[in-house]
This record gives sequence, structure tokens and C-alpha cells, in this order.
Amino acid sequence: MADYRTVFLFNSLTLLLVGLVTLCLSLFGSSVKGLFLPPCLATYPGAGFFFLAFQMLFYLSVMVCIFTFGLLKIIQPDRPENRFILYSALFVGCFLFNEIFRTHIHLGRAGFPKVTIVIFYAVLAIAYGLTFRRQIKSTSYPLLLSGVCLLFVAFFAETLPVQNEIFASLLEGVPKLLSGVNIALYFWFLCQGAIVSAIDFSQSNKIGSSQ
Repeated sequence: MADYRTVFLFNSLTLLLVGLVTLCLSLFGSSVKGLFLPPCLATYPGAGFFFLAFQMLFYLSVMVCIFTFGLLKIIQPDRPENRFILYSALFVGCFLFNEIFRTHIHLGRAGFPKVTIVIFYAVLAIAYGLTFRRQIKSTSYPLLLSGVCLLFVAFFAETLPVQNEIFASLLEGVPKLLSGVNIALYFWFLCQGAIVSAIDFSQSNKIGSSQ
């Protein structure tokens, strides 16, 4: 289960970091928007920092799930949750693929409305949730739900006609960054619990067989 004090701490530190960096950039006259842009569009040292941080959080989620799946296949190969963890890695990997290759931007240029792209990812999230609803209900699912909801808030915020550049950047970038934090924490706690449970099960079997 999730330690919500840890969740609160990481979310608070993230907001504090964003606030401090935003203040420093404002004092030096640099664009806050650059923090949330891809590094290839960087106009000053440090630009793209939060964009990369978000990607790294999703990388962490995928790698933790893949590592856990591989470990559980050795310790407890018939464990029902193994499939859930594997498909969780694929689910997060789809969002990571979009962030790396900016598919929503390329599809937008090809004439696909952004709302259509958001709906596609919403359907993907719903399908994942319905398929593994039993497994998800047994976990700290509010943490996962908050992460996914924040991600969609960021998607829709990008379409809003906000004139203030700083506010527009924060309105899109902060929810996206927090979604990465919460999703990474969710899968960290999930995989940690699965590994501990599998090890305990394996040890109890060894004790039972020795008796």
C-alpha cells in the first residue's frame, strides 16, 4: 500500500521546486515556458528541465514494472498479478512513446484534432482500467487515478487560449509533472508490495516443504 505521507512530501517538493525555479527565471528575465519545452527547443541553459523530469518519471515507471515482472516470473511465475504488471508497463509505455516522439503534434499537423488524440488515450486508459479493475481495486488506485486525471488536465490546458505565457506554461506543465510523480509513486509502491508478497510466499513454501 502507498505511504501517503511520502506522496504528499514528493508532491510538495515538486511544487516548491517549480515555484523556486519560476521565481529565479522571472528575476533574470528568462522564459518560464522553456522549462516545459523539449530540449531541442531550448533557448537557454537548463531549458527543458521539467520536460525531461516528466519523461524520466515515466521511464522509471516502465523500468520498475518490467524489472518486477522479470523478478516475479522467477520467484512466483504463476502469480496472477504478473500479467497486470506487464500490461501496466505497456500502458505507461504508450504515454511515454507519445512524449518522446511527440506523436500528438505530428498527428495534429496531419489534420487530426487534438481532442481526437486525447479521446484515444482516454479510451486506452478506460480499457486498461476495466481489464484490470480487480487488481487495481486492491491497490492504492486513488494515486494512479490522480496521476491519469492530472495528465488529461495538462492535455486540455494546452488548448486553452491563455494569453499570459507564464500562467499558460504552468497550467499545462505543473499538472503534467505532478502526474508523472504520482504515477511513478503508484507503480513503485505496487511493485514493491508485489515483490515482498512473492518473497514471503516463496519463503513460507520452503518452510512448509521442509517440515
